[in-house]
Amino acid sequence: MEEEFLTVDEVAARLRVSRWSVGRYITSGALHAIKGDGRNGPVRIPISSYRAYIDAHTVTAEERTR
Repeated sequence: MEEEFLTVDEVAARLRVSRWSVGRYITSGALHAIKGDGRNGPVRIPISSYRAYIDAHTVTAEERTR
């Protein structure tokens, strides 16, 4: 099965942050991204990377009450 991708704007909307924040997450390595050809090539985030980011940054109710 082929990997699906999200745009920076789609990830920003899902995380409810700015597209600049998504750029910082990519730069820091928290999100993996693939850049298209050329200087202004499109940046795409694999859904697997997005899900891994969510899993790593989700706090459960038990963790919150510690």
